[in-house]
Amino acid sequence: MHCHQCGKLQPEDAVYCNKCGKQLLIEAVEQSPIAAIDAVIDTIDNESAVGAELSHSHIHIQQDVVVTRQRNGGSWWMWLTPVALTVIAAAAVTVYYGYESRLNDKVIILQQQAREDALAGKYDQALASLEEAALFRPDFAPVQADKGIIKLAAGYEGLLESAKGHLADGKLIDAERLLIQVKEDLKDTVEPIFGKSKELLDTLSSELALQKLTQELDTSTTINELAAKLNVASGLEGDEATAVREQIKAKIVDIGYEEAESHLKKKKYNDAMDAVDKALLYVSDDERLLGLKSKISGAKAEYEQAEQQRIEHAMQKAAEEDLKNQTAAVEVVRIEGTLDEFGVLNIHGELKNAATRPIYTVVVEYTVYDAQQNKIGTGTAEATPDYIEPGEAMSFSGTVYGVYVENTTVVVDHATWYLD
Repeated sequence: MHCHQCGKLQPEDAVYCNKCGKQLLIEAVEQSPIAAIDAVIDTIDNESAVGAELSHSHIHIQQDVVVTRQRNGGSWWMWLTPVALTVIAAAAVTVYYGYESRLNDKVIILQQQAREDALAGKYDQALASLEEAALFRPDFAPVQADKGIIKLAAGYEGLLESAKGHLADGKLIDAERLLIQVKEDLKDTVEPIFGKSKELLDTLSSELALQKLTQELDTSTTINELAAKLNVASGLEGDEATAVREQIKAKIVDIGYEEAESHLKKKKYNDAMDAVDKALLYVSDDERLLGLKSKISGAKAEYEQAEQQRIEHAMQKAAEEDLKNQTAAVEVVRIEGTLDEFGVLNIHGELKNAATRPIYTVVVEYTVYDAQQNKIGTGTAEATPDYIEPGEAMSFSGTVYGVYVENTTVVVDHATWYLD
């Protein structure tokens, strides 16, 4: 079976052409000639002039056929009936097909107009055109499908307009809820009619992201937080997005500069340099940061040079101290001797720990000289206390026998000790 309009081969149980949408009228050719004519004529509008003429012609032709059959005893009837009926059926089918074709053309025109209006966002006009088309073809599935799709598109646009209003009022939570809902509904749609809604969705989503970023800037106090927001802003387009990106970069510069200055004051040069370098990752050409980096480098170099000198001086001082600790830890503060009537010289001396470390077990060796610097006696004594902190005093006592001269002098010749 083929479509009478476009000629495309159709399934046996088809009612409408699956290519052009025309209704398939196939019953007539499967019936007897007379029944075919009756079926075709019954389908045409009874008030149609064409229908009236066909009905009238049918009646007269049937009468002529009866008269001819009676007059010729049936010989003409056998020939005339099939030919006449075939002609009448063909004419009726042609008229009916023309009527249906014009009806289908009208529906297709209305459908096309509805689609154009829908793509332009004129959803009410589009639905009105489809309602009119449904009057001609109530059961035409494409018309009903288009109505459903247009209503969906109109609904999505309404939700997006509501979200737009929330954004204007600063109600970001309400706007985000609607945008998430529409995005979820639109994610699997491919029809062109949803293109406008998708564009508006993208625009409003970008605006939402920008407003959220702007609100969150005041509470962002670290470069890491700002860097995350800069990454989001970098994916947005438009003048507002550009302005937000510049605002974020400016705040990164301020935070990086302040952190670096704070570390610089504490002579934490490496921390200061890290803070500057971290900010320069996002604003590599900022003059303030570049100038501060140069300042930090210079201060670090000066500090390292001074530190090297300090270390060298400390090493020298430590060597001197170590030498003193090793060779001059015991300092004589005062020595006096008392001679009794038996020629016994009692010696008492006061010492001090001149080392930088505690010392213990101090033993001194001393010599006694007369007024002419002649040696007249020697001795050894252990100082007390046994353990002496740096700067603390100690003392020793000794006795020299056989001294029978006045004006003697006692000299500590040597001392030994242990460093703690």
